[in-house]
Amino acid sequence: MDKTSSVNLKASQEPGVSGTAAASGAVSAAASASTDRLGLEDIVHLANKVGLEYVAARKEAERLELLKNTIRSRIAIRLDDGSHSEAKLRRLMETDPEYEDFLMKLVSARAEAEKLRVRYESYKNLFDAKRSLLSYQKAEMKLL
Repeated sequence: MDKTSSVNLKASQEPGVSGTAAASGAVSAAASASTDRLGLEDIVHLANKVGLEYVAARKEAERLELLKNTIRSRIAIRLDDGSHSEAKLRRLMETDPEYEDFLMKLVSARAEAEKLRVRYESYKNLFDAKRSLLSYQKAEMKLL
């Protein structure tokens, strides 16, 4: 097995919380065991991969945030027949199914970006902890 496929295999077996464990809040024992086998280089590759995914998710969330006023304006134009007051038009806009769907997309994009941010920060912390452990072990070996 070459180094690239080894890293890809490890990325697919990413440490963390399994699907059923996420629901119960428990960390998978197999996942924590797999973090012990990751080297610093593997952690850097995973952090880079997740970091790039985070950037893309954050970009999409910001794009949707910027479109929020545009979507509201389009809905207002569609609903405005001249017979509604501004307050009534605003209420109609905010309860329009198209706007509610858009808000759900926006919330989902923000949640995905935050999830990736947490994973990225976790890999950074894992890298620091692993590096500290290796430094400690190296210093310990010098004492012997």
